[in-house]
Amino acid sequence: MTTTERPTLAKAPQTAAAMAQAAKALVAEIGGDNRFQFEFGNEQRLEWDYRPHVRAGVPLMDMSSTARTAAMRLLEVSVGARANEKANSIMAMESTLADHEALDGTGVAGRPRDPARYYFVVYGNPGGNEPWGWQVDGHHVSLNYTIVDSEYVAVTPTFFGSNPARSLHGANAGFRPLPEEEDVGRGLLHALTDDQKKIALPDPVAPSDIMTDSAARVTPGQPVGITLSSLDDPQRDRLVDLIHVYVDRMTEEIATNQWKKIEDDGLDTVTFAWKGGPSVGDPHYYAVQGPRFLIEYDNTQNDSNHIHSVWRDYISDWGDDMLGKHYAEASAGHGHDH
Repeated sequence: MTTTERPTLAKAPQTAAAMAQAAKALVAEIGGDNRFQFEFGNEQRLEWDYRPHVRAGVPLMDMSSTARTAAMRLLEVSVGARANEKANSIMAMESTLADHEALDGTGVAGRPRDPARYYFVVYGNPGGNEPWGWQVDGHHVSLNYTIVDSEYVAVTPTFFGSNPARSLHGANAGFRPLPEEEDVGRGLLHALTDDQKKIALPDPVAPSDIMTDSAARVTPGQPVGITLSSLDDPQRDRLVDLIHVYVDRMTEEIATNQWKKIEDDGLDTVTFAWKGGPSVGDPHYYAVQGPRFLIEYDNTQNDSNHIHSVWRDYISDWGDDMLGKHYAEASAGHGHDH
């Protein structure tokens, strides 16, 4: 696929319309704040991070109650139902992390933990035919959307993490915001034969974090691990289930189209690789790579109780493919005036 070919399977008019309506409501609440809305071409649109620090946008803590409601509504209409639960749980986990650090003495001065320290920002004008986008970014949640021609939606990079991965103290002890990300991956590993594990486990030591970090863009690496074509039917089902954990973070409309694209690209070439120990509590990492996508997951920090997980699209991160087509049409006089 060239960058000027618009992928028809990225068309998601219902999601685009719902996002535009919700974003307009949020603009109406806080649009006067000069931290909130920027030109679509602003280079900071491509900046994201999953670590705690000040970033572009207005944090929930600085919003009125009605603005917070509007912000969380924008989040809700932009993801699948289960992903919305996860995002809210991850945000709430900041209070749990603060309690853990107070008990363990591991807190760091100047690094407050706050469920309201999540930043919302809009680029361009929601709705209409010109490209626009929005982002929610904070500790362990980063969702980045690009909308083109009112119906094409790019949803990556998409990041969820959790610290702790499992709450150890208090009324929420045992709670896990991201159980499927860990359990489905480990279930696939344990379903492999010993010979298959020799292929799927290229390194007994897990990396300390996801390999792509918070890079603006990523490029395909050499596939590592075992291919889906090498698996039997029950094992294949497990790998498909693992991919769906990430695809289904999207709205049903987008997830259905994304899965069709993955199938069209060829499932047999998808690879699964696990690094680190196989048991609960061992530092571990896995990656799932297809012709156009990359999933990375790690749980290595804080005694293997700290998850990072990301979905990247080599072609459509930040809507690059859709924007290429949009601007090519415009310059040729077939699209919208600029």
